[in-house]
Amino acid sequence: MLAGLGGEVQRTMSIVMALLAPAWIGCASRQAPASFVKHYVELHRSRDIDGLLALHANDAEFMIPGQETIRGMEALRDLLEWDAVLETELTMAGISADGDTIFIDSLVERNKWFQAIGLPEVRYRSGTRIVLRGGRIVGTYPAPFDDDTQQRLRDRFEALVQWLREYRRDALEQLLPGGKFRYNAASARRWLEVLAEWNKSQRLEIRHGFTVDDAAMSREPG
Repeated sequence: MLAGLGGEVQRTMSIVMALLAPAWIGCASRQAPASFVKHYVELHRSRDIDGLLALHANDAEFMIPGQETIRGMEALRDLLEWDAVLETELTMAGISADGDTIFIDSLVERNKWFQAIGLPEVRYRSGTRIVLRGGRIVGTYPAPFDDDTQQRLRDRFEALVQWLREYRRDALEQLLPGGKFRYNAASARRWLEVLAEWNKSQRLEIRHGFTVDDAAMSREPG
């Protein structure tokens, strides 16, 4: 998918793909697949983190392109708390199963992070897989974003990263240490603070036709 892109763009896309991680960590029981999904979405909507964790095996994993694999209850709790802070909303459709594997044909995600970066929603291709063992989730394997979402998200994220490098390198290193996301409630709150600052700077540039550096210089004495 990223063949032919420059190394920097590939690294950026690896980070972007990580954003899909926390929102839809499975929905497992011994009910029909559509009931699994409905039950998960209901728990997710009510921010019932303990209820969601109860759907997972202790050794459950979540594989994120470009990121370290998430494993175990503590890491999953951090992911779900991140998601709760961002007030993620999910729409899933086209649910089917083959043995112990649930397939999601259509997944749409909305949250405060995506909204702040300029995307009201993001869409995934079909093929997300949730693997069960004994009625509990042992693995979640996400499909990539669809082409339109991928392009729009990449463009916006590259602009954000450029701004962070120029004006908030300290925040960049804090939010993406080693180029990796930190999934927990504190990190989600910090992201929202920085995104609000970034959006304010973008509005300032558009309104007054100057850059953030110009605005800073205009406030210096003399």
